[in-house]
Amino acid sequence: MAETRRALARPAIDWLDLTTSDANEAARIQRQFMPIDYDQLDGGAFSGRVRMLRTAHMHVATELQNRTVLKQQAFPANFCTISLIRKVSGRGRCGMHTLSGQSIGYMPGSRDYEVQLPPSEILYFGFEQSRLLQAADALGYDIPSNGKRPIFLDGLDAAGLNAMADTVMALGDWMASGQQATIDPDYLDSVVLERALDILIKAPSGTTQVQTIGAHRIAEGARALIASNPNEPWTVMMLCEALHVSRATLQRAFQQIYGMSPLAYLRIRRINGARRTLQAARGTTATVAAVAMHWGFFHLSRFAQDYFQQFGELPSTTLGAPLEQLAPAFARQSESNRARDQLDRHN
Repeated sequence: MAETRRALARPAIDWLDLTTSDANEAARIQRQFMPIDYDQLDGGAFSGRVRMLRTAHMHVATELQNRTVLKQQAFPANFCTISLIRKVSGRGRCGMHTLSGQSIGYMPGSRDYEVQLPPSEILYFGFEQSRLLQAADALGYDIPSNGKRPIFLDGLDAAGLNAMADTVMALGDWMASGQQATIDPDYLDSVVLERALDILIKAPSGTTQVQTIGAHRIAEGARALIASNPNEPWTVMMLCEALHVSRATLQRAFQQIYGMSPLAYLRIRRINGARRTLQAARGTTATVAAVAMHWGFFHLSRFAQDYFQQFGELPSTTLGAPLEQLAPAFARQSESNRARDQLDRHN
């Protein structure tokens, strides 16, 4: 069993990359979250890999296996997952529900599950169920049965969910390679939770259009919140929770007042915040990577491009750091840039 484990920048973020040669080794990783047993159903040597990035409140994992496995798992009360079958050779099942390639499932806590999967690669997001339901409520998402029953969906476009997972995995690989940058685990939690919910449940439509006075009140409230803590990155979900409005309502208000989505507005605020931080950090040991990560830009090359487009100079110029000092870091990112770009584009 080969293992790579590293605390990433803050103790609250942990990265695990584990190759397994026995089904029980894979099960052992999951037992930190719930009672679970893996039984290998077909013959031959087992080979698998589990990659996981974990914070205090959530984890994102991919699990690869080359054999058919029967999983018996008991979810605790305040734990749930949103999962995706990325690849599978044949059909699997969860209880009576058939699982095929690109099946998406929501599995709430306080339940026992029996999952049978042939050779496959699965992706899952594990959350505290109370946090997920609070986030859904803040965003105006209506989860059937108030999130108390499992949901299995087929035929949905899973590109966004796959991109989010690839971004998180690339982030773990990048940090595990020895790169130094500060990642806010609370911000990462919020981004991943919001994106996973957005894939599973679409915001309700047909609500009453926001009137101009109401739109101004909402936009002004958002502006005041951001101004109250200007040195921290904000997400759409954080604004929805603080303002007690749905994502759809916030979207209409921002389009009406600012002519842009709240996502675009927050991105502009973040890149400007990064510029102020870089300017204030001249003459210190701060790096462009650390500043970009603090402001939620996990794709450094893309950040440099967007920064140049926004301000007409590279972030290294603003900081006063020689460009050649940044080149090795950018070069090391070449393989994972496309995945990390997805996180920047969605937040």
